[in-house]
Amino acid sequence: MKSIIEHLYNDNLLLSAHAATKDSQYRVSGNKINDEMDKWRAKLTKEDYDKLIDLLDQHAQIHDMDTTASFAYGFKLGASIMLEVLNGRSELIRTKFESNK
Repeated sequence: MKSIIEHLYNDNLLLSAHAATKDSQYRVSGNKINDEMDKWRAKLTKEDYDKLIDLLDQHAQIHDMDTTASFAYGFKLGASIMLEVLNGRSELIRTKFESNK
């Protein structure tokens, strides 16, 4: 079995595919969005609806950029925490008795 690092190197990890939410409201919200989009499709001209779709696509791209940056930051923060733990920086830990001094 290949290690996670090997899979990461070979670009075999589909992180976003495994990060699906388990929130029960996800499907409910998705259905509401679909219903609203159907209403807008009926109200708008095809040209205006296409502009709305383009705007929503741009919003999704920005959201993807934000979540990518958040993932990278969280990953770096987690790695930094592990380095700190592995380096044994016990000076960062204070017992309740030491904090009263």
